[in-house]
Amino acid sequence: MSSLLLLFRWLGHTTVGVFLARSTWGFPTIEMAHLIGLAGLGGEILIVDLGLLGIGPRRLPISRVARELFPLFLGSLVIMLASGILLVSAEAVKCYYNPAFRAKMVLLLFAIAISWAIQHNVIRSKADDHTSSWLKAAAILSLVLWLSVGAAGRLIGLL
Repeated sequence: MSSLLLLFRWLGHTTVGVFLARSTWGFPTIEMAHLIGLAGLGGEILIVDLGLLGIGPRRLPISRVARELFPLFLGSLVIMLASGILLVSAEAVKCYYNPAFRAKMVLLLFAIAISWAIQHNVIRSKADDHTSSWLKAAAILSLVLWLSVGAAGRLIGLL
């Protein structure tokens, strides 16, 4: 048996995992927190990525926008990841065997890495002009990855 399966089995048998699996309101409450974190993170990413692509208001330099919204990015990411672990604990073994869950986790790792790199690149930049083709390509890739994470997440319940 793989150590990853053992980890998922342990997670499903924790006090929190058992409570969320049996509770009427526990899972939906954590899911609301997950969606609130996702909304904050998604909104921040949309603002920065679309700003890099020249879409949206241009009253402020995108570096300033990204710098001021970074606490939202970080806080929302923490809420989303913490609540996501709790949600998985409610049906851990089911998630382990679900191909959509596995796809979501891989896509999520790439999406976080790309978004983190974009955030730091834009925040640390002194120039107000972020029109490099690499940065635009990264912004497009970020948007595609996050949409894919969402699609894989929706598929988890169907498989």
